[in-house]
Amino acid sequence: MGNKKLHKEDSPESEILYESSSESESKSESELELNPEGTQILDSDSRPRDDKKRKRSKERRYQHVSEMPKDLREALRRDLFWNQARMPQETQLDIEKTFEVQKDLVVKTIVPNLMKTLDLDTYPIGEGVIYEMIHQRHRHKRDNLRKRKKRSKTINNLKKINDPLIEKFSNEELRPIITENGYHSPEISESEDERNIIIVRNLRWRSSTLRRFLYYVDSNTTKGDKKRERVYKPSEYVEETAPNSAPSWTKSGYDGPLKNPVAKAISKLQNK
Repeated sequence: MGNKKLHKEDSPESEILYESSSESESKSESELELNPEGTQILDSDSRPRDDKKRKRSKERRYQHVSEMPKDLREALRRDLFWNQARMPQETQLDIEKTFEVQKDLVVKTIVPNLMKTLDLDTYPIGEGVIYEMIHQRHRHKRDNLRKRKKRSKTINNLKKINDPLIEKFSNEELRPIITENGYHSPEISESEDERNIIIVRNLRWRSSTLRRFLYYVDSNTTKGDKKRERVYKPSEYVEETAPNSAPSWTKSGYDGPLKNPVAKAISKLQNK
């Protein structure tokens, strides 16, 4: 008498033999691989997968700012720079230095830390997008720094020649314009390309008197060569708050004694 009985499957494509022996019907309990909790360890094919990670890996991940839809790009820019502003001071870029000399800080510290703060399901991006945005912002800040320094030089030159409009301002009223970047229009580009058009936007908190005054200063500034075309869009505002020490004449709604002299000076310029 044999202890095994062989059965043949009826399928015409194949013949599969089954063993009826109880010893071979399944693995013994001792042969099962158990984890420390006493439950069976699943092999790699039967492990449950992380659906979220799998979904993220299949999604398109943007590698360049120019690839992103405008709404997503603007939302990322707000979150990114909000988080960057809250990083330790030693990880902030120095506006007086070029981006190139601070590149290691960006690549090794700033970008990796910012990647950790972002929701990569909301923002399906690679590190290259963050790098480009930081580069753009630093370049724009340096552009604004140069703009402020150039305007400051012009104001001081106009004071020396007793310009009639400049004489109507006290030193205290002019000092913030000369020493702080926050009063000057931000310049924003949508691409890493140095040849692109720069959009110059308005600051909502600024008065018409300040905007006209800066136009007057620019009209008296020796124009240098501009590498990139600038498009002024006064109807496009940037939502930033006025500096705490901003003089009243610089803030929206101003209707004081400096308003008319500035308006008249601009009218005179335009009628030349």
